[in-house]
Amino acid sequence: MVVTSLITVRRLSPEIRLRLEIQFAKAFEALAETYCIQAVEFVRRLRTRLPIEESLDRFVREVGVPAAMEETVRARALITLAPLASSVREADKGGAGWNPLRPDQLFETILRRAHDSEGIALDCRMAASVSAEAVAATHLTMALGTAEVLDGEYSPDEAIMHYIRYFNLPSLEAQMLLRRALAQLAAREDYLPNTLFERSMSGSAWRGSTVTLRTGLALRTR
Repeated sequence: MVVTSLITVRRLSPEIRLRLEIQFAKAFEALAETYCIQAVEFVRRLRTRLPIEESLDRFVREVGVPAAMEETVRARALITLAPLASSVREADKGGAGWNPLRPDQLFETILRRAHDSEGIALDCRMAASVSAEAVAATHLTMALGTAEVLDGEYSPDEAIMHYIRYFNLPSLEAQMLLRRALAQLAAREDYLPNTLFERSMSGSAWRGSTVTLRTGLALRTR
């Protein structure tokens, strides 16, 4: 599902607007910290396969670090990885020098490197999947916080969409975040009756088979 709905622009009070700006600032910092932690773990997982700089480049591409955070994430990750970089330099000093290969050895080396390249690509995808899950968890926490800030101003789906659009999330990530956030809100016993069932909906509205939110997400009812 591609999220295409627009959020109705409403005038927020100065207090709510300030709280929302603070929430987004907290979200930005939490995401930058998550990306940094995951970048370090990504490099450490691949430390025997790739140089540090190449691992960081792969992390940025595979995980999709936002351009606004990329420089910060790289700087923080490199500072944390400084001891690892020192150990890599020491290992390089002790390595063997250049050694010419016979034709048969050269062919075997090419095949081995091709196989290693496939293995590295798989390791990168697996490590990136772990990092992506951590980033998604951070987005979920901060999106729920945004819904709390905008409670009474926007409906839950509108509040989550406000967060999604602020951070310009891709459609697939937006869909997953919206579903997870609404599921967690629906699971709250003190939230579901007050917000979803009593929000300007008559009893007849729930007698149909489907109720569709403005985002296009359908909730099945019996």
